[in-house]
Amino acid sequence: MAPDLAPADELDSAEATLGVLRQVLRGIGPDDLDKQTPCRKFDVAALSDHLMNSITAIGEAAGAELPQRNSADSLDDQVGAAAGPALAAWRRRGLDGTVMIGPNEVPAKMMAGILSIEFLVHAWDFAASTGGTVSVPDALPDYVLGLARTIITPQGRSNVGFDDAVDVAADAGALDRLIAFTGRQPA
Repeated sequence: MAPDLAPADELDSAEATLGVLRQVLRGIGPDDLDKQTPCRKFDVAALSDHLMNSITAIGEAAGAELPQRNSADSLDDQVGAAAGPALAAWRRRGLDGTVMIGPNEVPAKMMAGILSIEFLVHAWDFAASTGGTVSVPDALPDYVLGLARTIITPQGRSNVGFDDAVDVAADAGALDRLIAFTGRQPA
């Protein structure tokens, strides 16, 4: 994906947002694990567990076989070890039809789209809690915001831990609009 172009689909978006996430994770060390994130339920360690569980569930829905998590590895290495096989499985499977998540049959495109939301929003969460930065051209968060508006329904917000959207200035950047939509207060 060219840096100034929107992703072609949910899988291109997931790969691009994973790259953003991994840039942020490279700056996180053991001393950061107990720092509170903008997700009120999670410190950095708990948010990384949440993220790994999401990658695992979504990857397995596409038939990925994921390696055992090695908690001695850096967060970047742990995420890379899980996300690589998960995205490869999604590339093989494609976006058509439905997949099973637990007892629920859901559209494959929706599950693949959740990866982008998880990767980019949590990249921002990790950066906000550790003093890092998220650098991304507007086309990517604009695309992910479109996914989020389709996937994060009003009734589903509380089920998956999203607060109500917060207001942002009309001229707010794309990443700030995405972050606000997920119930976080942009900086």
